[in-house]
Amino acid sequence: LALPTGYVQACRALMIAASVLGLPAIFLLITVLPCIRMGHEPGAAKYRRSQLGGILIILLAMCGVVATIWFPVCAHRETTIMSFGYSLYTGWIGSALCLFGGCVIVCCSGDAQTFGENRFYYASGSSSPTHAKSAHV
Repeated sequence: LALPTGYVQACRALMIAASVLGLPAIFLLITVLPCIRMGHEPGAAKYRRSQLGGILIILLAMCGVVATIWFPVCAHRETTIMSFGYSLYTGWIGSALCLFGGCVIVCCSGDAQTFGENRFYYASGSSSPTHAKSAHV
């Protein structure tokens, strides 16, 4: 592959940065799940973690989008290559899905005051048969 190494190295660095951003983003989003509690933290702490995780996913997607668009444009300009293979299409689809997912996470997290307040649990057999859910414990 006789391509200039400048933009190849830049695209490689962007994809590595996207991979490095992905691990803490997924860790933050896993800790926001309702089934996971970390001590006696308020709902605002989970809200901030979900917002940060969503923003990291959006940054990951932007690194992937720039790398998967910049590489074929520059490679086509230099060598007039027309076929790039399935890995490029996979990068486009993965980046688009990460961008969509990050936007959904950021937009649908709710506000910090009501985050995690409306939790219900299913009551055991000791409550009345018409009352399916009980208030927050």
